[in-house]
Amino acid sequence: MGKLEKVLELIKGGTTREDEIAEKLGIAQEEVEGMIKILESLGYVERIEHGSESCKTCPLNKICWGSCLRPGVETFKLTDKAFSLKK
Repeated sequence: MGKLEKVLELIKGGTTREDEIAEKLGIAQEEVEGMIKILESLGYVERIEHGSESCKTCPLNKICWGSCLRPGVETFKLTDKAFSLKK
């Protein structure tokens, strides 16, 4: 499994912050940032911004109010395209 696939698997498993992904893969956060940009350009992930449509459709939105997002920390979610990938 390549690094891009590992990043997708981590995001799918709930690891959605660049710093956490970097730590789990044992690589620099800058490398993760680059991989996320590639995955975004390919349509596999999208950035989540506080108060975005993603927050509105989150199953926890009634109890969360966006508190899962810390200011200055970007998180990501998989797109439908990513879920359509076959293993």
